[in-house]
Amino acid sequence: MLDVKNIRLSQDELARCIEFSQRSAPNQQAIEFGQRSTKARSTREIARDNLIGKIAEVAFSKMMKENYGIDVPLDFNYYPRGQWDNQDAVINGWRIDVKGTRKGGHWMLIEWNKLNFRQRDNNLSHLYAMFSVDWDRATDRPTGRVSYEGAVSLKKLRAGCQITHVLRKGDMLPGTHTVLQADNYGIQFRDLYKHLNHLVAYLTEQEPPKSLTDNFHNPYTGQTTAQILAASQPEKIKVAAKSENLSGGQETSVISAIAAWFKTLLGK
Repeated sequence: MLDVKNIRLSQDELARCIEFSQRSAPNQQAIEFGQRSTKARSTREIARDNLIGKIAEVAFSKMMKENYGIDVPLDFNYYPRGQWDNQDAVINGWRIDVKGTRKGGHWMLIEWNKLNFRQRDNNLSHLYAMFSVDWDRATDRPTGRVSYEGAVSLKKLRAGCQITHVLRKGDMLPGTHTVLQADNYGIQFRDLYKHLNHLVAYLTEQEPPKSLTDNFHNPYTGQTTAQILAASQPEKIKVAAKSENLSGGQETSVISAIAAWFKTLLGK
């Protein structure tokens, strides 16, 4: 069994992560997820953050394969500016965002802008898994060792949740001298769910409830995903109806479109 507190990447795995981070950095948008008031990051900073994140993804994949026999394909594609991968991992329908930070950190930070982006694309992650990536500060390079820190459900990402902190741009990350460059939900490592065996058993036995993403409240507007999607439906109906009208059967196509929308809304 793999020790999840001491996951080791091979030299080949580490080299692949380094190559990915260096080649993908120039394609990455310096101002991410609409943060136009945030100072643009350098290519070196982007490459380092990409490297930390990719190492965490590889560690997650190794952990799931070696300890649970679950294959988690890795995405080493390079995306154009302004585009991102779909999800870090999917297990039995559960969309999982794998997050990493250099060793010494004690916070899982989840940006509001990313939640906003994913919600409006109807592609919110159901679960967030956190890893610490060991780092040689003298050489500014990873050592290849990674530690699993725990996980948290999307349901916990809300104001008023006992373990979740609302951390706004410009605030100091509690217990550090780091000034936050974006609005975040923050959860300390000590408050993450630690029972990995129980978590994996639940993920493989139960599909994610639709209510988990439908009832998620946008951190900026308070709207749920269901409300956002419902508001976008009438416009889609108009476009579909106009297209059908051009080929005849105006009244029938409009009535059919409206009936279909109500059927979807009522879940029938």
